[in-house]
Amino acid sequence: MINNIFLTILITLRIIIGLRLVATALKNRLPNLMWLSVSMFVTVIILLFAAVEGNPLATQPYSLWVSTLGSIVGQAALIVFNQLTFYKDRKSPVLWIWAIFGVLSAITLYGVTVSESSFKTSIWVAASSPCTVIIWGWHGLLAYRALSQIASEITVEDWVKSRYRLIVVYSIVLSIGGMATIVRNFFAGGSVQSPLGSAMGTVTGATQILSVILLFLVWAMPEAFRQWLNRNYQKRLDNKVYQQALAIMEILGTSMSRGTTLPKTLALVGIRKTIGKEINTEDSKKIEAHVVGLGYDDWSHFLNKPDLHIFIKEVANANPQLVLENARNALIENQSLFTVQAK
Repeated sequence: MINNIFLTILITLRIIIGLRLVATALKNRLPNLMWLSVSMFVTVIILLFAAVEGNPLATQPYSLWVSTLGSIVGQAALIVFNQLTFYKDRKSPVLWIWAIFGVLSAITLYGVTVSESSFKTSIWVAASSPCTVIIWGWHGLLAYRALSQIASEITVEDWVKSRYRLIVVYSIVLSIGGMATIVRNFFAGGSVQSPLGSAMGTVTGATQILSVILLFLVWAMPEAFRQWLNRNYQKRLDNKVYQQALAIMEILGTSMSRGTTLPKTLALVGIRKTIGKEINTEDSKKIEAHVVGLGYDDWSHFLNKPDLHIFIKEVANANPQLVLENARNALIENQSLFTVQAK
């Protein structure tokens, strides 16, 4: 009875998170969030067929196949999310991740073919657990690196930084759960009857509950929680729209001046003038309000604007190719900022 209650809670929260991710992805034009939603939805399928006493679906002859294939699809979706969010258009170790994932998935599927049931599985099925640790650990590491780039930026709101921190925490929690499963499978025969197996089963269950709560707070963040995270920031900075706009412009302006003859102040002038001309205004507040609504693709297109190219070359007397290449690299490096800021 208790197990079924826990399963119901986990399934409900995963569905809510998945739906929220889809809505945010469509609203903010962030297709990478669609891949993360896939990971949430297939977890629901895995939980429905979980090998828990009293679960009628777990006794079906195909239950192990369904849960295993769901796990593989969810892990693959997370790899794609990591690549699109943190490495878009630049070099990454994703090919190595795919290679490890492919080998471990093949071993896992072999284990399914020689298993008797969901309650009596082959040791080879446990190959999916190291994959869980690797992929979620990678996810957390990428979030930590992204956080380190903006930690000292006073123009990035506190709730955005906290979101990164929570991503790191739930990644650690899920990795711990994966390691507990590895220990149970390899040192307790996959059983929860022995003291070690029971202890590791409890750890895995606890990490599932804690992680789904953290996932909910990160990706389906209630407005009251967001405001609480931002409570000190709002005291320091009253003009929210201005600060949001300034954050990304500061990043681009700094990058455009790095290693070039273009001063940062002049780079910021060029950005503002180009945007102002595009929306037909010289009002600073209107320009900043417009900037707030710009996503990753919008900024990518903006860097190709002829007016910006002309400003850099003729007004600032700098090399447009070098300046804009710096800006593009900075935009790619901060791709995840657009995802994490999306509400």
